[in-house]
Parts: sequence; structure tokens; C-alpha cells
Amino acid sequence: METKRPAAAKSIWESGKGLYLLPALPVGLGILLGWLCLLAGLMLLADAAQWMLSLMLGIGLFAAAYGMGRFAAFHRRRHGLKTGLCCGALLYGVLLLCGIVWRGEGGSFLRPLLLLCGGAWGGVSGVHAVHRNPPR
Repeated sequence: METKRPAAAKSIWESGKGLYLLPALPVGLGILLGWLCLLAGLMLLADAAQWMLSLMLGIGLFAAAYGMGRFAAFHRRRHGLKTGLCCGALLYGVLLLCGIVWRGEGGSFLRPLLLLCGGAWGGVSGVHAVHRNPPR
């Protein structure tokens, strides 16, 4: 007599519903918050020009999207470009919502480009990163 074993539940990384973005969001926001704290400390020490602050903020946005995309794609292990683009779009949506609520504006046209490119690059590099314990 054979018994039928119930199907194993899919993890959050294997589900195709976009739930893998939820654990990756704090990673991106944490990197961005850390970069903004570093930038605020730098502004206390030296008076920088506006273009320099904009450049450093752009680097911080790119790094946050890259870290978020790499984290999600590393754990998901497939669809790196799509995962990274979704991470960049989610981070852009969160920042756009915060900008509209607090300042009443959406920001520059360069912000989504930086976030999408950073997320895509992080997603592709996260999929191709070396895993210590590969899946069986």
C-alpha cells in the first residue's frame, strides 16, 4: 500500500508572487540609511558643493538598489535581471511615496534610472555569485 506524501510548501524565494521582495526591502533601505548617515556626517565636517552632494546621493541610491537586487537574486538563484529590476522598481516606489508625502514632489528623472540599473546589475551578479552550499 502506497501512501501519498503531501507536496512540500514552497519557500518565499521560490514563489512567483513577488513575496521575495519583502525580505530584500530592509536590505536596500538599510544600505540607503547608512549611506545617508555617512553623508550627513561628511556634511558636518566639510562644506561641499551641491553637485558633489547630488553625486554622492546618486552613488548611495545605486548602491542601495544593487545591494537589494543582489540579496534577493542570491537567495532566489534564478531570474536575476527580472528580480533586480523588480527590486529597483520597488525601492523607487517607496522613495517616490516618501518624497510625495514629505516634500510634495517626485524627484528627478535620473532617480528611477539609477535604481533600475543598480537593481538589475545587483540581480545579475547575485544569481552568478558563488554559493557555499548549492541546492541538491
